[in-house]
Amino acid sequence: MSKLKNAHALIIGVGADLPASVRDAEAIYEILRDEELAGYSEQNITLLTEKNATNTKIVEALDDLIERTDEDSSIFMFYSGHGGTYTDNDIIELEMPKGTPLKPDHENQSHYHLVPNNWDPKNYRETWVLATDLKDKLRSLDSRRLILLLDCCHAEGMTKSGPELKVEELKQRLQNPEGMVHRIDDGRGISIVSSCRADQLSWILSDEPNSLFTSCLLEVLRGEHKEHYSEPYIRMTEVVQYIMKRVPEKKPVQRPFVNLQLYDDFILSCVPEHLTTKISANAEVAGGTQKAKEEVVTSFRESENANNLVLFVHGFSGQASETFGNIPSYLINDSNMNGWDLLPLGFSQHNQPDKGKNVWASTEDINRISDYLQSSIQHRFTKYDRIAIVAHSLGGLAVQEALLEIDEAQHARISHVVLFATPSSGISEEAMQGLCNCNIAELNQNGSYIQQLRKDWNTKFGENLPFKLQVVSATNDEFVSVESVFDDFPKESRVTIGGSHFSLVQPKTEENDTYELILKTLTNSEFHQKYTDSEEINIALGEYEAVVQKLLPKKDTLKLKGLRSLIFALEGLDRHDEVMDLLETHPLAQKNSDLMGILGGRHKRRYLSTMDTSEGEKAIAYYEKGLELSEEQENNEQIYYHAINLAFLNLIVEEDKQTMREYAQQALKAATEDPFDSLWKRATLAEANMYLGKMEEARKLYEEAAEMAGIREKISIHTNAYGAYTSLMNTENEEEPFIKFLKTKFLS
Repeated sequence: MSKLKNAHALIIGVGADLPASVRDAEAIYEILRDEELAGYSEQNITLLTEKNATNTKIVEALDDLIERTDEDSSIFMFYSGHGGTYTDNDIIELEMPKGTPLKPDHENQSHYHLVPNNWDPKNYRETWVLATDLKDKLRSLDSRRLILLLDCCHAEGMTKSGPELKVEELKQRLQNPEGMVHRIDDGRGISIVSSCRADQLSWILSDEPNSLFTSCLLEVLRGEHKEHYSEPYIRMTEVVQYIMKRVPEKKPVQRPFVNLQLYDDFILSCVPEHLTTKISANAEVAGGTQKAKEEVVTSFRESENANNLVLFVHGFSGQASETFGNIPSYLINDSNMNGWDLLPLGFSQHNQPDKGKNVWASTEDINRISDYLQSSIQHRFTKYDRIAIVAHSLGGLAVQEALLEIDEAQHARISHVVLFATPSSGISEEAMQGLCNCNIAELNQNGSYIQQLRKDWNTKFGENLPFKLQVVSATNDEFVSVESVFDDFPKESRVTIGGSHFSLVQPKTEENDTYELILKTLTNSEFHQKYTDSEEINIALGEYEAVVQKLLPKKDTLKLKGLRSLIFALEGLDRHDEVMDLLETHPLAQKNSDLMGILGGRHKRRYLSTMDTSEGEKAIAYYEKGLELSEEQENNEQIYYHAINLAFLNLIVEEDKQTMREYAQQALKAATEDPFDSLWKRATLAEANMYLGKMEEARKLYEEAAEMAGIREKISIHTNAYGAYTSLMNTENEEEPFIKFLKTKFLS
């Protein structure tokens, strides 16, 4: 009896000059219908091969899918065969009288189509399956739980007759599966994967009966893609991620292409029966018919007559529709932005990066965003005369990659590029030693990825940029240094704005420098900082002396914000004795344990970035002072805050597990006695129990904290928990159960 009663499939292998396409289709069909493997009902699978894979049969099968599926169905579609392209000018040459004027390049649209078994180039309109018609059929489906896999980039055999057309030139134009994806994508979040990029081919390795793309798909459907399962199912994003990674591992010249804004991470197949021993004992048996929790936002504003487009490209801790907070709505409400469409571009909440929702990502994930952006500019956003790009964090690296890859002719359409908190120069050698970077050595400032990106950028653009560029650093960025944001770009492009790595792009009102910068840049107006304190900027840029000269003479009259700036500047000049004197004598600092925590946290972050022991020691000193003050005030919330940080630092910096346990006990006692519940109380209790070896209790409390936390809080909790656990257990093995648990709970 089938296990996935509402899972449906349409499998097509056109055959003809591509016999491997039939083998591919039949191999997938055999896995899906096997009750001990994928678990589909045979009556819910349609297989079309050779003479059955005609345009009429394909359309009939699509109509049958529309008829038999509902909004809760999952739909697996696979097509192996040729994909074709006709341009408007091809059609003019074929159908119009000789001498009919051709369209100029910017008006010469492409028409992508599938090439069924009965396709006749002399009668192409009657025998093709046009991509736009296929999109209309998919839009008629009630369900958006659809994955469409296209293995259709086989150049040989793709010819069109006609005396005015050169076959060899046409073959080059036919090698473009990305255009096909964009024409089929209905904008509702279905997943479409093509076997390779433009100008690449789908390979069949010599020792394989199937194409490389299909072989990798078969591997994941057979459950060969991982060692352990957290549930008895294989989900759609697992399939996509495995194919995207595995294909280029086997053949670097072939890289699949996928759209990104997916509606739902639905169940695609079952874990095969013979692999049930690999399923976790705590696995949740979830159904495949539950509705997506959130609607996928694929547009902020899209209008028929707009000629200009703003694309918002997020970093890897966020998602396309949420990273930039209210900025899109602020822009929509400003009349200066009339004529501009605004769209998010990147991962939706149902599409997980390889390393999870972390600040850092793998280069494979950066490539995926870059591929999609570059392809969208060239094939999806053809109606726009001007395209502006606003990016955050590692999304900015993807943008730079894409700008290097797009055709020269497209550069004139890119009007503005604004990169917020982007580590363009990579991560320093010192920071690579930190505890929170999660194996992202490929982003090392001296590594091949960053070095090649910078070399290519300087070679292609230098300082003669064809677009207006702004690179923006935050005054208090916890993750990306000012140097990495700025160093490779001209001074006139650099801007510093108040905020942290995340708050920088999520202003709470329109009266904010981030919003002002975006608006002024897009409208080609002059920008001046109005809302960022000059002392904050100087401190972020290392101009400490200017801050001290301004604030030190009036130290006795400073308010708390000014006092903090003065302390930070003195620290920057390594005038530590004066800092301690201020903390002990200034009336605003004497009883302010929270200020001690801010200072301790600042040095803690520096330590984690540089592994400089002196920074760790300063952090300990400030937290100890804060703990002393909070004990005098009998403030349990502040006691457990300082104590848990001291437990962490004594483990990491001093490698003193005895003192670590003492502070953990103190944090546990204070948190337990504090009458108010909060996310940070749960996280503190979890961390304290971990230090005391009570791992089951720690796991339970971490689960509770994860339920309460937003993405920023999750990353912060994961940083501490991961760093502490790997130090305690002396392992960074990503397959270790507790490390996997932390990643699943806090980075998924």
